[in-house]
Amino acid sequence: MYNEALRIEDLHLSYRGLVGTSFSKPRSLGFFESGLQPGEQELISNANLVVQKGETLCIGGASGQGKSALLRVIAGLARPTAGRIFIFGEYIPPERLTALNIAQRQVGLVFQNGALISNLRVRDNVALPLRYHKMGSPAEIEEKVNMAMDLMRVRDYANQFPHTLSVGMQKRVAIARSWAMGPQLLLMDEPTAGLDNYNRRNLLPLIDNMRTLFKTTIIIVTHDLMMAKELGCKITFLSHKQLTEPQYFDDWLNGDTIITRDLFRDLRNSG
Repeated sequence: MYNEALRIEDLHLSYRGLVGTSFSKPRSLGFFESGLQPGEQELISNANLVVQKGETLCIGGASGQGKSALLRVIAGLARPTAGRIFIFGEYIPPERLTALNIAQRQVGLVFQNGALISNLRVRDNVALPLRYHKMGSPAEIEEKVNMAMDLMRVRDYANQFPHTLSVGMQKRVAIARSWAMGPQLLLMDEPTAGLDNYNRRNLLPLIDNMRTLFKTTIIIVTHDLMMAKELGCKITFLSHKQLTEPQYFDDWLNGDTIITRDLFRDLRNSG
């Protein structure tokens, strides 16, 4: 497992595992399961996945299948019902699968909405987790912040507040904040959602720079299937509570499966 960034074995996740979570110690409440029939209480059932170091992988699938929930499990924000998770070859037992513990293993998460602090300027948003975790002297933190802002090309906006920025720029700031922590594994939830074509085209090369320049392993949940083609990475689909074997975009596009017929229909027709 030396070259593996992430391994998931026989993962199960119930709906109750997504309710009542806190940042440091996930916990479950049962009321979310009311009205569910036996067999319907699991959002993910027996999922398996291996992601190599330095690899970029997209996770696709129809809405409501549990893609974002899976990212929350990997990030320690939700606890699986069963299964084993290995990060950089180390098994993480359930009692240690917390957000703080996972973050300390150099795993970062970029939320879909960015989750920027509205009353902090861009520079302070990026610096916030570094300061909170005391990751260096003030000068060292400033250097990390500047590097992250340069990587995502937001340094010109360092003194602005989030509400003055476009959605595309807010996404870049959120990514810069996560990248400043030096993650070896970066989880991204719908980074292109809500972006126009111009901002989308500008964002994708910046994401790819993390892999090519810094060998960051990246897992991206997305409805934007063309992203996988443009990033040259494989896609796995969360379908019927399980993850498919990852394949490249063209292999899915030219394949003959239910997923291909359902999710690639429009892309086939446009070609």
